[in-house]
Amino acid sequence: MAKPPKAGKKFAYQLEPVLKVRGIKEKKEQEKFADKKRVFLTEKDKEEAIKAEKHNKEDELRTVFKRGPISDFQKVLRRKAHLDVLKDDLDQQVERVIEASKVLEEQRARLVEAVKDKKIMEKHRERKHDEYKKIMQGLETKFLDEIATERYKREKEE
Repeated sequence: MAKPPKAGKKFAYQLEPVLKVRGIKEKKEQEKFADKKRVFLTEKDKEEAIKAEKHNKEDELRTVFKRGPISDFQKVLRRKAHLDVLKDDLDQQVERVIEASKVLEEQRARLVEAVKDKKIMEKHRERKHDEYKKIMQGLETKFLDEIATERYKREKEE
């Protein structure tokens, strides 16, 4: 165990460098999390764009069918093929979104762990500071008792 502080000494936390390192680690994990979240949101936006395009193309195809007789059947087949391509693109994009979500959750777990580590060190520092205050208060009380005793002895001698 560490030796008790001397009277008049300012509180110095012995594990301050560890606390700083954990704070730096937390900031880095937050930055990584922000990057992963940005990637996830980008992938999600791409998915939404593909969905919107697919929906628009399906609406166009429906309006062609509603107009009446089809004059160019090849055009309809090309639109249908394009819809199939959009469906495949959407499926691939959904997979990318799922993968980005998994990566984001893994990073979130690492961030939570870094925050916990830092809070543990902060709690430890707080506890050590409270111990320091108690010791210093005890030393101050002891000092004041000595002064009072000396004053009492002097008054008694007089």
